[in-house]
Amino acid sequence: MKIIAVILSSMSGLLLLSQLICGLWIRSQRSNIAIDEAVKFHSNLGIAAIVVTLITIGLIFFQFVRN
Repeated sequence: MKIIAVILSSMSGLLLLSQLICGLWIRSQRSNIAIDEAVKFHSNLGIAAIVVTLITIGLIFFQFVRN
């Protein structure tokens, strides 16, 4: 259970970090990228980050209550 929590925590951090880096890169390259595709991609990435983060929080809470 602890290993799964560590893996999910790492995934949460990586998803949020990649979303931040990609968003800043798109902001600096305004004229060269289709905005609609970028918004759709970042929406999907943001939803995935939120879901994984909520699962991680729930898992850590469950592990805390169990002990």
